[in-house]
Amino acid sequence: VLRFGMVNVETLLSGNGRLKTADDLARKYRFLHWEIEFADIFAFRGGFDLVLGNPPWIKVEWTEGDVLGDSSPLFVFRNFSATRMTRLREELLRDEALRRRYVDAYEEAAGQQNFLNARCNYPELHGMQSNLYKCFLPVAWRIGSERGVSAFLHPEGVYDDSNGGALRRLLYSRLRYHFQFQNEQKLFSDIGNRVKFSLNIYGSRRENITFFHISNLFVPSTIDACFTADSGGALPGIKTDDDKWNIGGHRDRIVHVSGDELALFAALYDQAGTPPEEARLPALHGQPLVDVLQRFASAPKRLGNLEGEYYTTEMWHETNRQNDGTIRRETRFPDSPE
Repeated sequence: VLRFGMVNVETLLSGNGRLKTADDLARKYRFLHWEIEFADIFAFRGGFDLVLGNPPWIKVEWTEGDVLGDSSPLFVFRNFSATRMTRLREELLRDEALRRRYVDAYEEAAGQQNFLNARCNYPELHGMQSNLYKCFLPVAWRIGSERGVSAFLHPEGVYDDSNGGALRRLLYSRLRYHFQFQNEQKLFSDIGNRVKFSLNIYGSRRENITFFHISNLFVPSTIDACFTADSGGALPGIKTDDDKWNIGGHRDRIVHVSGDELALFAALYDQAGTPPEEARLPALHGQPLVDVLQRFASAPKRLGNLEGEYYTTEMWHETNRQNDGTIRRETRFPDSPE
């Protein structure tokens, strides 16, 4: 027997317009509440042991062409002036059914933007440009157990966003492996060859940051080849001698990153005073380059200290094919100014 009786939901909703709207939206979009849907997982295991995903790489924004273009493709394909676009929009929206779809689509996009950018929902992403894949990271960490592991395929924006320091502080403490790819081998056919993305494996939070970092990958098999390769030999380049993308492995391709390396990156790449835990992550081709950066960092003078005392020049390469079929390369420098 319930002490206070049963709640009449219909009566409750009819007397509260906002609550009625919330109930209608919940029925329409079927929001997922992890702790309710998987109550037994959280009660007995403290969360999930493994979370895997390739989240959508989508910036949530309002694009009216997605709606109006269905009725008039010219709205999308023609480069009309602002005045002509306004007139065309007004003409199209005289159709009541289209106007309703237009308003509904705008409400949905605006609502998603407000939700994703709300500090109370995703405090870790405050100040960053919103993109759906970023939202998956804090959710995975929240629903994971103490020993849980999460792995995501996502763009590199979290590592080079100048406003992403707060997220990197959390990310680095959980990061175990970061493998950066370039799409030259068309692993993804619907994005450009030069697009960079990464495979990222996260674990429970650590006090001392430590993870492995491999950049300039083109196929997944290179990762295994790097970890199983015998040490020795010179670090190979991004391309082979016959101008092919290098997919071979080498032990020195693996860069070990700890708090010391992050402090080095912060000193070289970020604004003065940036904490190591918020440093941006450079795409280093191999461990030997860390020593090179350390030498740069220890230099007594840098370009920033020589403002007004140097000038820049342009350098270019000119390639000529000779009569005998050989190729001659010349490096030229512009004449120095007076």
